[in-house]
Amino acid sequence: MQRNYIRIVLLTAMALLTITVIVLLAKGSSEEIPEHVIQLEPSSEPIHIRVLFEQNPATEAQVSWTTTAEGDNHILYFDTEPRGGEASAYRFSSEDIHSGKYSLRPEEEGMDSWYHHAYMSNLEPNTSYYVMVETDESKSDEYYFITAPDDDRSVALLMGGDSRVGHSRIEEDNNRRKMNERMKQLFEEHPHILALAHTADYTNRAYWSELYWWLKDHYETTTASDNRLLPIIPSRGNHDLDVGFEEKFYWPNRENDFYYATQINSETVMIVLNTEISISGDQKDWLEQTLKEVRPNNRNVAVMFHKPLYPSVRAYDGSERRRRAWGPLLEEHGVDFVAVGHDHALKRTVPILNEKADPNGIVYIGDGGLGVSTREVVSDRWYLQSPGMTKSAYNVHFVEFNEDHIGITAFGMNGDVLDEFMIPADREERTSYYESILQAVSSR
Repeated sequence: MQRNYIRIVLLTAMALLTITVIVLLAKGSSEEIPEHVIQLEPSSEPIHIRVLFEQNPATEAQVSWTTTAEGDNHILYFDTEPRGGEASAYRFSSEDIHSGKYSLRPEEEGMDSWYHHAYMSNLEPNTSYYVMVETDESKSDEYYFITAPDDDRSVALLMGGDSRVGHSRIEEDNNRRKMNERMKQLFEEHPHILALAHTADYTNRAYWSELYWWLKDHYETTTASDNRLLPIIPSRGNHDLDVGFEEKFYWPNRENDFYYATQINSETVMIVLNTEISISGDQKDWLEQTLKEVRPNNRNVAVMFHKPLYPSVRAYDGSERRRRAWGPLLEEHGVDFVAVGHDHALKRTVPILNEKADPNGIVYIGDGGLGVSTREVVSDRWYLQSPGMTKSAYNVHFVEFNEDHIGITAFGMNGDVLDEFMIPADREERTSYYESILQAVSSR
């Protein structure tokens, strides 16, 4: 009896062991290293060269690059005249470089890479800065960027978000690169474009094996043919919560958790908010104080963040907390428009005040179409009815701040115009215009 019992126990244990081995083998085979996790050869050659703008793009910028070897000496050379990459010819240089190793997950072994951030201050407004970077005598080509104006000349932004892609991230013709090519064409056609204001969600997760490809795509497919770099004005979304995001978008002595105000020209401010932290408390207090300060002194005040107040795809009730927290403040201070992402579509709402169509209201644009797979929109929502619009489409917004109006044009992946809208600068003229387009629809 006891011998049979022992035999049953042993057989059961062997069966359990066999099942465990099978499960582990199956798990191991299903967790093969993804294609985007590649082995990087150690090199001091600068790659991923880029420019970051935040609060004062007329006088501050940050030039960043990546190397796959740590390196000992990192230098930024810069000048207001092209120097053809001759290091000794540049009038200015900086070795005050913030460097560090990108955080890696265990499966990213072999992708060792280092970030290098060169902060620049006391720059001249509306000026071309020619830059070259160096790590251990490995030098980049010469590139340039243009600082923001400090007067009221016309200036433009490219606006959009959700540029994350899935398995296609390593492909040379993925949708993110296609949208980048569209932005590059606009950038070359409209030299007064200052930067890409990104409404967040750059990659599926802010892991280095994904950020590597995003930075590669941005550098390779948005840099103009004359080596002008397209600066980035960043915001943070729900797919950007890992430490790699902070390593990629480091800024010295950052005051807040990725919410700030950017002075685009002397009459235009864009407020950037963070939907991934508390929307009340410190951020809401900061928003209220900032609106009080900038609204009286600027003709144009725009706001950018990731998750919408008025979604085109997701549940309306899911945005209620944000509408309650931020909506009344934005309306009280007469914000001109709000740009968002998150829903993977295209939209422009009717002017909204107190959650109703109103000629004194705010227009919301978005909804994130820079490469991520698009979603079907819910087109019968009241705020998306004509004169508003929505569509399942890849898109980027070209937003132009002029003396008498803000022009907004949404372009599709193939360069087709998907939407056009104008916001008059004069408030009485704007109200009259909004009233006319709302009445035109209601009288049909």
